[in-house]
Amino acid sequence: MNEKITNSDLFQSIFKSSLAGLFVVDQLGSILTANPSAERIFGYEAGELVQSNIDLILPDWNANAFSAQMNEVFVGDDQFYGCRKNGVKFPIDIRIVPTVIKDQGVKVIFCKPADITVFESDRKFRTLISNVSGIVYSSNLDKPWNFEFISEACLTISGYSPEHFYNGSELNWESLVYPEDLPRVLKEVNKGIADKKQYQLSYRIVTSNKEIKWIWEQVSCVTNEQGNILSLEGFMQDVTESKEIEMALDKEKNMLRQYLDTSASLFLVINRDYTVQLINKKTCELLGFERNEILHRNWFTGFIPQRERKDLMGLFDDIFEDRVQPPDFYENHILTKDGKERLIRWRNATLRNDKNQIIGVVSSGVDVTDTKWLQDTLNIRNRALELAGNGIIIVDAQDPKLPIVYSNRSFTKITGYSNDEALGRNCRFLQNEDRDQPEIAILAEAIERGETCKVLLRNYRKDGTLFWNDLAITPLYDKDQKLTHFIGVLNDVTEIQDAKKKMEEYAFVLEDKVEERTREVQTTVEKLVSTNLNLEDQMIETQRAQRKANLSRALFTAIAHNFPNGVIMVFNSDYELVYVEGEEMDRINFKKSDYEGIPIDDIPVFSKIQIKKIKSDIRKTLRGSNISFEVDFHDQCYAVNSTPLYSDEKKIMWALFVYNNVTEQKKIQHKLEKTVLVEKELNELKSRFISMASHEFRTPLSAILSSAILIGKQNEPGKEDRRMKHVSRIRTNVKDLVVILNDFLSLSKLEEGKVQVKPQSFELVQFVKMLMDEMEPNKKAGQDIVLKYSQPSITVCLDPKLLNHILINLLSNAIKYSEEQQEIIIEIKVNGKVLTIKIKDNGIGIPKKEQNKIFSRFFRAENATNFQGTGLGLHIVKQYTELLRGGVSFKSEEGLGSTFSLKLPINMNEYEKNSIN
Repeated sequence: MNEKITNSDLFQSIFKSSLAGLFVVDQLGSILTANPSAERIFGYEAGELVQSNIDLILPDWNANAFSAQMNEVFVGDDQFYGCRKNGVKFPIDIRIVPTVIKDQGVKVIFCKPADITVFESDRKFRTLISNVSGIVYSSNLDKPWNFEFISEACLTISGYSPEHFYNGSELNWESLVYPEDLPRVLKEVNKGIADKKQYQLSYRIVTSNKEIKWIWEQVSCVTNEQGNILSLEGFMQDVTESKEIEMALDKEKNMLRQYLDTSASLFLVINRDYTVQLINKKTCELLGFERNEILHRNWFTGFIPQRERKDLMGLFDDIFEDRVQPPDFYENHILTKDGKERLIRWRNATLRNDKNQIIGVVSSGVDVTDTKWLQDTLNIRNRALELAGNGIIIVDAQDPKLPIVYSNRSFTKITGYSNDEALGRNCRFLQNEDRDQPEIAILAEAIERGETCKVLLRNYRKDGTLFWNDLAITPLYDKDQKLTHFIGVLNDVTEIQDAKKKMEEYAFVLEDKVEERTREVQTTVEKLVSTNLNLEDQMIETQRAQRKANLSRALFTAIAHNFPNGVIMVFNSDYELVYVEGEEMDRINFKKSDYEGIPIDDIPVFSKIQIKKIKSDIRKTLRGSNISFEVDFHDQCYAVNSTPLYSDEKKIMWALFVYNNVTEQKKIQHKLEKTVLVEKELNELKSRFISMASHEFRTPLSAILSSAILIGKQNEPGKEDRRMKHVSRIRTNVKDLVVILNDFLSLSKLEEGKVQVKPQSFELVQFVKMLMDEMEPNKKAGQDIVLKYSQPSITVCLDPKLLNHILINLLSNAIKYSEEQQEIIIEIKVNGKVLTIKIKDNGIGIPKKEQNKIFSRFFRAENATNFQGTGLGLHIVKQYTELLRGGVSFKSEEGLGSTFSLKLPINMNEYEKNSIN
């Protein structure tokens, strides 16, 4: 019969057969028993460990085992190490179960060798966590931050150790969150859990010492195979420092944006891909776009005109590649939203990364569109003032001293004073010491009253020479009617005054000559009456002769000194200037005392070439030659005559040169030459007119005379047809004469300016059709006039009489110079406000060499001499067309015909209005 198995037997069997090592240890750490697996694990024989202290195999027992109060497996820093009999340590997994046997507290120890790979991985993981600057945690799903595990970094960051958040502590991470941030953070947490996705948080916490820190947290949801969330694992990092930097940067960025948006300049940043990275408010307002409509758009294709795009992109490519430095300034146009262009002056700087690579360009600009236009307008006005023939000055009326603030080139040319020498001075310096002129008081009174004034003043140039100034001043008021400036216009009327003076002097000279001639007649009569002269009379006569000689000597000196418009020079054989006099010396700044007795080589006013030429002329003159020639000096033309001067011994000692300023005579000569040419042309025109008129009148008059004679001889009955033929011939020739006379009359009216334009509205197509009907009798056999027009009704506002005369002339020429059976085309087109009428024929054409003369008076081409005509028709057509504010042109080839084109305004009244505007 089998023996019953007791529980004691069963437990003893399990104890001995267990693969895990089992120990029973008393309160003092003595081993009460150990199973075979335990002895084998530590390398001991059976029963060898009993009564040994547990420290023998578990060296860390006192440090760890007795502090354990729970049934658990120790891992991480609490990992146990065993010690074999041979002294080798090895890691073990251990579970300690406290129990009571026979009222004695013991611990049952279960152990086995630990998995080395798992152990090392766990060790590395814990080392990694301990070295991470942030907090690593794992929490339950029931409530955020209900930590199952939190790393030691929480003490450094929050001031609380991990134990403060374990075992149902009242402290919860949620309670650390800054109250203002908590609602937002919880909302984001719940959303992340609901979406089962990784989420990030940024918020503030209050630490144990009441310090506020910024936390950045990233959380992952740990799910099972079914996708259900088991727990949350997260990482927290203290980002207070970076957050404060970020906030400071945001503050600075906002301040920068406020500065940029309040700036009057344009700012933008352009990336390497040409897109706009940043732009300020001023630029948006100028372009007319919202900021978000510009950002990230291509700057060049979106906002730069096509014509400037290629060059500008090339410049930026060179800047991006660091091939060139950004130019200090450059200008280009930009396109606004409404399609307008604005001219911007830019200044650029490059943006670089930490590797010194260019990542963008910062551009600062100013809108100079209006400034450029004003500057161009001002430049045009300034150039106009500078090129004006009159001297112009502007005086500051706000300054009591009335200083000059502007003078043009003509002022400098008239006075000799440069702009720098005149600015800031009162105009009175032009009078020198000549201040007693009554006109100066008149001028001062006008200035005091702020009125316009015109006076004639004696002024003096910089070199001291006198000139007469016809001065007109005009006050300039601002918009508040406050006097700000005076504008003075100077006219040098010295020549006019000199001419008046010379006329007066000439009148006095004439009177003196008349008186002298009268006295001479009286003296002659007295000499005839008085036959005897006494000795006293002879002595008186001798004294008179001596006085006359003295007077002649003084007169020579005065004449030489006042030699009009010229200079008298005398040179000796050593090429020294021994005598010089004449009015022209003042004009050329030639002082007598500076040059008399000086060799010509030392006279600075002559160039080397001029000195060489003068020496040659002196030598020729000293040899006895008289020389005459002209020379240009100081923009003046002088007629030069030289003659040798003899001593009492009849020996040539000096060379006399007389320089006479013939500039005005040259100008008059040129005018006379032009007048002669005009007179010659008029004579030629008269000759051609007489020749043409005699021929053109003779032919029809002869035909009329012969026809009249034949009519007289054929007056019998039955000869009516012959008489009608001659009557028709008379009518045709009379009509031709009327046409010739009309041409002469039109030419006369044009030259006298008596032709008046009287525009009125009429329908052009019907007007031309009626004119074609009038020309029917003039057509040759088989000729056909064809009218073409762009629209059936064309209303124009022109002078119908002048247009009728123009078209009749052109049609008559087309009929006259075309053969029978030929077609003549009239084409009418309207393009906007311009009317074009073309008349085309297939006639004899115009020789190419004569086409430039075709609109001249009385001109007829060589191939048209056999045709009747005056040579005035096309000249009158051109003049009438210009009176209608139009133009006439032609294309022609000899033998192939001609096409004459008229371009006229549709409405002359509107044309005149636009011209006036």
